[in-house]
Amino acid sequence: MQWRKPISATRSFLAATAIVLGLAISAGSLTAASSQLSIGPDQVGVDSARVVGPVQNEAVITADDHPAVFVGADKARDGFGFPVGVKKAGRHVHDGFQNSDYDEVSEVDSNGQPLALTQIDGAGRLLTAVRFDIPTPSIVRVTGDAATKTAQRGLAASGLTVAGQGRTDSDSVLGGWNVHWDRIADGVTVRGDETRVHLWTDGRIQGVARVEHQLAPAPAHRISQSDARKMVTRQIDQWSGKAGVGYTVTGMDLEWVGPNAAFDASKLNDAPAPYRLSWVANVKPSGATAEYIQLITLYVDAGDGTIIGGDVVE
Repeated sequence: MQWRKPISATRSFLAATAIVLGLAISAGSLTAASSQLSIGPDQVGVDSARVVGPVQNEAVITADDHPAVFVGADKARDGFGFPVGVKKAGRHVHDGFQNSDYDEVSEVDSNGQPLALTQIDGAGRLLTAVRFDIPTPSIVRVTGDAATKTAQRGLAASGLTVAGQGRTDSDSVLGGWNVHWDRIADGVTVRGDETRVHLWTDGRIQGVARVEHQLAPAPAHRISQSDARKMVTRQIDQWSGKAGVGYTVTGMDLEWVGPNAAFDASKLNDAPAPYRLSWVANVKPSGATAEYIQLITLYVDAGDGTIIGGDVVE
């Protein structure tokens, strides 16, 4: 099994992926996790001055004071065919880890258990939607093409637009289908950003997630691929010193990427920065180095040629 060094993978991406894929998440675990991470105005005895690091703050919202949020949640619920509860519960969340805010609406049954949940960002766009009920056994199994069309209709009905050709894969763990669209900005892929829909085997939508990061302005002048390659070889040679480590640059693609602390520990505690247009180089070591490092990925800023992060696979 490959092991990756801890690089900055955003919490929002992990949370959305976990919800959509249904990885052992239940209503109870969501509530428990929320209570452990949140500092709310109704919590007595909490000394906020002693809280260290980012926290998650919550506040109750209602359809009377946030009508647009509840209308948007209803539109998503109906567009995806999610169950309707006997009442709704809403809250506004400030995520200190990502320095972001979103609103969340749950469909609640007569026993007080959530049936479905929708998260909407500050611009009124869908972030995440998931249903918590368990599918009944069905002999109906839709095709990948049918799953793609259902996902497209559901997204359109919910008001969420996607561009380009979606990719459809069967889910070997949960069954059903995953349909996803990569995010493209100015004709360039945004690394890790996507809209994903998970459907049960009978074709019903189980979960939807949109991952989208803020982008920095594109550089006025873009360095060439050959110049970026020179930056990469210069950096690898500098790291290897006199050892003369053998390696091959196997890829050099232009992408929007998130700066990280992969090669600069002083940036470990930096807040997430906007994604920057970069040349992404994959470097495969050879010889003795290949025994403990399989691949090195470097992000070369497309404007000034600096190394702004990357990844290492051991």
